[in-house]
Order: sequence, then structure tokens, then C-alpha cells
Amino acid sequence: MESSFSPPDCYWKYLEKASVHLEAEALSRIAASLEGTSWDDPTSAVELNNVAVVALIEAEQCEDSSVRGIYLDMALEALHKAVEVSGYPLCLAHLAIVVGMTGETVQAMESAFSAFINTLQPAYASEPLTPPGIVYLPPGKGWMESRHEKLTQILQTEDGYAQALLLFSEVLCNSVLVFYNLAGLRFLHLAAQLSPQSGFVNLKLGISSLSNQQWEGLLYLHRARKLLPECGKILQALYLAYRDLGQLDSAGLWLSRGRDLSSHNSVSLDWKWAELEVNSLVSYVPFDQQVLLAVEPSLRSIVTSVLITEGDWFEKEMEFWRSWIKPGMTVIDVGANVGVYTFSAASRVGNQGCVLAVEPFSGCVRCLQETCRINQLSWVKVCAGAASDRNGTARLALQAANELNEIVEGDEEAMKAGTFEEVICFTLDSLIEREKVNQVHVLKIDAEGHELKVLEGSNRILTAFSPCIMYENIAGSKGSNVAVADFLISQGYQLFCYQPFLGELIPINSHEDLQGNLNLIAMPQRRNFAKLI
Repeated sequence: MESSFSPPDCYWKYLEKASVHLEAEALSRIAASLEGTSWDDPTSAVELNNVAVVALIEAEQCEDSSVRGIYLDMALEALHKAVEVSGYPLCLAHLAIVVGMTGETVQAMESAFSAFINTLQPAYASEPLTPPGIVYLPPGKGWMESRHEKLTQILQTEDGYAQALLLFSEVLCNSVLVFYNLAGLRFLHLAAQLSPQSGFVNLKLGISSLSNQQWEGLLYLHRARKLLPECGKILQALYLAYRDLGQLDSAGLWLSRGRDLSSHNSVSLDWKWAELEVNSLVSYVPFDQQVLLAVEPSLRSIVTSVLITEGDWFEKEMEFWRSWIKPGMTVIDVGANVGVYTFSAASRVGNQGCVLAVEPFSGCVRCLQETCRINQLSWVKVCAGAASDRNGTARLALQAANELNEIVEGDEEAMKAGTFEEVICFTLDSLIEREKVNQVHVLKIDAEGHELKVLEGSNRILTAFSPCIMYENIAGSKGSNVAVADFLISQGYQLFCYQPFLGELIPINSHEDLQGNLNLIAMPQRRNFAKLI
């Protein structure tokens, strides 16, 4: 593949785009590495690393997914060859990054952790230094400042082993486990040891600690603010953390600081949260470019924590969602929560389309309605209640994080007051009749194990419209949702998992293939889908 730029120019433009500003010594090292690389016939591990990095940059910038795949294959070939030749740690780190980029997050995490441990000895005990190479980081989901900070730190490092440790920690920090359990928190502590002066690492560690009920997370938030005193996200995190503690005076202090700074940034959505009252029932975060999303004002909410920390939702299927939905479509989002999928869809269907957001929890319904109001999204209809296989009422069991709330059936009498909400339930078929919907193009279901009931109440939608369906395959600690898979197959659907970056749907051909996939995509078998973006 030929590029319009030479490999060295490609890398310099990559650094320029990421706003990386380096000291003269680091610039000299990079220039020497680029000039000393035999781009057409690389042989050393450093040369192979550099060839792979430029190929990854070309892949990132390529809009054609098939050409992107060619560049990715070039990068993988060079990285594997370098590992076979010398085990060069920077190539091992870039391999883990590529694996994570293409959706194999758990595999990337496992390989990165193993290589991280094996790199410690040579990184801290070996002499002389291992030659450094050039470095690639994929674009962050929300904060370009974070990419800038990380690239700057890694490229200022003189040793290839030290560079690799920082890259390995980056892979570990992007594990989806970070906000769910103590394993992810452990990886963040590793990153903080390697990058103690990183405001973004301290922010992430602070929020993750607080999400896991470790109140010492406040220390890391305060450290983050010292490092980045005018960062709106850090001030918002401090405000919400003290609200969660019930310390409204301290929360008000950080809200006031936010208001003072917001007066100089009145156009930016990053500061809109500071315009609310200290005891507001919602908070605001910028989302999906120009949407101001109302979220629950608590770091106990997974969505609130993730969006403040990452700037975007972490699930790989969000890439599919944004590429698949087109102007004028009708979309139903079951289990909308506060609307990360709802409002991504709304931005794409436009005012000629329609989005129905189905959500039973009153706190999330409030957020959905506020987002519609403040963004004037008249084509989004908030449907309060639970989708099911019947019309009537149901009980919604309330969890510490609202994302885990679930409809319960059975021994409802044993439930204690305050642990549930009584909600209306309805079939999706009755919903589309009520809302006078005559087409459904896309259906998303995240119902914490209630997905089969939702589908059983959607007979007309499935038979008359055959929508694309995205559903949660694994809810909490539960295993794969085999019953839903079998039901959809019986309805003439083919199941797929999504491979990000390459934009491919990978067929699910057995129950074993279901394992490890948080979400699955179901397409009517009469259609042929492979490349999407």
C-alpha cells in the first residue's frame, strides 16, 4: 500500500495531530529512529516496530475498512516477526494494543499483564538501555488530551523497556473490568505507580475506587485536581463524590469552583453541570459530539462514572450502532438507562426519524426526559415502563448501580419496601400500536436477563419488520443467554459478534461461540452482512 506521505512524515503528522510537544532530546531520538529505519526491508526489532507503528497510523486514518484491514495485517506481520526475532518489549506492547483495538479486550489484558510482569526485571535491572522506538496509541474515546499526555510521557522515555511498561499499563487501564470489579482497580494502581504525575490516571483511579466503595478515592481526585486545576471533569467528579458522602458543603465548594471557571467557558458543554443547583436531581456530561446528556448525579452510576472518565461509552458495539443507524430510521431502545444508545441513535436518525426509549427506573426516566428537553429532541419518545411479554405491572428490583436494576418474578411478597419500584409493563407490539409506529429498523434490548420476555412480546415487530437486533448476551454474573439465542435463530435470525476497528460481523455458529460476548447482534438470514464501516 502506498501513502501520500513518507513514513517519517506520517509519524510527525501523527504527533502534530495529537498535539504532542516534546523536548529537544526526545525529538532528536525520534528523528534518529525514523531516519535509521529501513522502511522497505526492516530487519531489526526496532525497525519492525517502527514499520508496524506507521501501518497502524495509516489504518486509523483510512476510511475504507478493507484497506484498513490490509494496513492492520501489515502491522501484525511486522510485530510478530519482531517478537520472534528478539522479543522486543515495545512490539509485545503494540501487539496487545492491536488485540484490544479489534475487540479482544480480555485477551489483550491477559497478554499485557503477563508481558508487564516479564518486563519488570529488564526494565529496572538491565544495562545498557534498550533502544527506544516510536509509539502508537489509538485515539481515545472522548478525551484527546489524555492521548496527548500519554504519548508525551512515553516518547520522553529513553528506554524501550520503560516505554513498553507504560504501553502495557495503558492496555490494562482500558480493560472493561476497571469500573466493575477489583481486578480493574488493581491495574489502575499499577498505572498510577508508573505515571504518578498523570492527572487522567489519578482521575480514573479516584472514580474507580469510589465506584468500588473505597473512599480513599478522594485522595486521587484531589491529586488529579492539583495536576489539572482547571479540568471541568475533575471538578465535577469531586462535586459528585462529596454529594455521595452527604457532605453538601464540600460538594458546593467544587460546584462553586466549577461555576467560576465556567464563566470563561460558557460555550463549552464540559461546564454545563456547574450551572445546576448543588442538590439537583441530575448532572450533565457532554456526549457524542453535541449532545448534553443528563445523568444521575452520583459516581455509583456506572454510566456517570464512565462518561466523566472516558468521555464516551466503553462497549465496542457502540461503533456498530453509530455506523449502522441512518437518517430517517425508527429505533427502539429497551433498557435505555440514561440514553447512551438512545441519543447516539437520535443524532443519526434526525428529525425525520424516531427513537423510542423504553426505561422502567424513575431516576433514569427523569434523565431521559431532561436530555430531550435541553437538546430539543422532539423525535425521541421516552416510554416509562418495562418491556415484557404482557401488559400490566411488574416489580423492578433496585441495585446499588441503576444499570443492574432488573425485573423480578416469583416471590415478590418477600421483597422489602424501598428495594423495588412498582412499574407498568407492556409488550413492544402494544407500544408500537399506541405510538402509531409503522416500521422498526433497529431494536436494542438490555433488560438484565428479561430479554426473552421482551422478544416474546414483539411478535409483530419480528415478523412484519425483521429489524436488526442488538441484545445483551451476558447480564452481571449470569452466563450466556442461550435461550434468547435459540429463540432468535428459530425466528430466522443469524447471530454475530462485532469486531471493532475493522467493522466486521463475525458469525456465531454454536453455543460455545456465545461465551465471553457481552452483546450480540442478530440479523435476518435473508440479508448478507460482513463489512459495515
